[in-house]
Amino acid sequence: MTYNPVGFDIATGAVAAVAAALENRFHYPASNAKLGRQFPLLRLSSQLPRRWGASLAVWATESRPHNRSLSFNLTTADLAQWNVAQYDRLDPERRFDTIVIGVPSGATAHLCTCLGAPLLADSFPIAFSSRGKPDDIASYQQRSVDLLTPILNHNPDLLAVSVFDPIHARQQIKRSVSIYLKLATLPDQYKRFIRERLMPGGSLLLLSCSSKWSQYEIGARHRLQIGGYGGFTDQEFIRGTPWLDDWLHEEGGLQRSGWRLSRHWTYQPEAQWGSVSAFTTSVRDHAGVEGLPIFSLSFSSIDEVSRIGFYAWQWLFYLLQIQPRAVLIESGPQMNPVIGLRSPVIPLWMPSTCTRSHQLLQGILPDFPPRIPVLFQAWPTGNLTPDVIPAKIWNTTLSGRHGRWLGGDPLRFPSDFSTIAQMTPAIEEWSHRHSHQLHRFLQCNELIELQSLLASGADPSDELISEELEQLEF
Repeated sequence: MTYNPVGFDIATGAVAAVAAALENRFHYPASNAKLGRQFPLLRLSSQLPRRWGASLAVWATESRPHNRSLSFNLTTADLAQWNVAQYDRLDPERRFDTIVIGVPSGATAHLCTCLGAPLLADSFPIAFSSRGKPDDIASYQQRSVDLLTPILNHNPDLLAVSVFDPIHARQQIKRSVSIYLKLATLPDQYKRFIRERLMPGGSLLLLSCSSKWSQYEIGARHRLQIGGYGGFTDQEFIRGTPWLDDWLHEEGGLQRSGWRLSRHWTYQPEAQWGSVSAFTTSVRDHAGVEGLPIFSLSFSSIDEVSRIGFYAWQWLFYLLQIQPRAVLIESGPQMNPVIGLRSPVIPLWMPSTCTRSHQLLQGILPDFPPRIPVLFQAWPTGNLTPDVIPAKIWNTTLSGRHGRWLGGDPLRFPSDFSTIAQMTPAIEEWSHRHSHQLHRFLQCNELIELQSLLASGADPSDELISEELEQLEF
């Protein structure tokens, strides 16, 4: 098997976190990173000038990007096999009432654990070692073509989106090319896993996200996306904004008025979380052929997945008459879905610590149970981008909620990279002091009932389920 995740990735991290939760253990995002647990180096990086510290932290916590030679050998089977192999440590006789297929995220990981279900992801990130300048989009495009051409040539069941994010990933662009490989059909490895692991009478849960982002057409199955989830829209990345130009000036960048290519762009499934309709059709077709019950949840954005993950745990505790003891807010690669199995904690996962995630928190905050603590774990990026929400605003938002930062120093956010190695031990220690035993998982039909309640307006979050947009893909 030639595929391995690189650094702190949310998608593959979600799969690993679900596997850990099914083993009733905590997930350490830094466990696969090169030097992720070396506190001295990470703490040193937070004390250096910001640009140097960010570079050191990236080097210290990322595995080495893949060599270009992998592009001639990587197959869809490698991606799928990596996913199913994450569950090899489970009892081979263990069967699941539900298997979740679809968009991988921290919220998906919490939802899967609430259901006691493994996750089969529909997309996989990969980073290739390739040096470049953080604002040179034309060179980035060409490097992407060179790397992806052999992959797509011998994998007709894959679609690819290169991601050029000169705001949130300036350090990474200097070192590598980031690509998301999306499945267009259900792989044989997934079919075998479903056949061997789904208990008789069990069901599939298809989780899709219709999030779109403008992308440049590079090839028949290759798109290039500028930017991604954060406080900027896709058009602001392409056309620029005055406040973004001011930030680039402070960073020493020469680019102004956005980043563009002389190519046609169209709205396509967003690189990291947008679902491809061909894949969802393939899953439904397989369920029909095999006579498997299948439920579907479709969301308009990854924020909606975060909401259903939160409400699913709240719903389960309500059904079991368990009094929640805390709300845990996680962000980015930091995710520990086992927490609900270990402690009566309602988890809320945010994709990042930017303005958009702050709006997500503000929208769901009124549904936090009163008079219980809020544990806040903010992933340190080291980037003081214009859309990053500073610690004082997070504190203000959570004021009156008995909020506390767990495993991180708010005075050093977002540049205290030692937080990466401290957050999971902190929540694990908290869990030891507030333990409980979960007697059963949420049933798939109970989740669908919850969805109906939310969609009908029985709950304030009546926007939870949105209609899927009709768009031509690739």
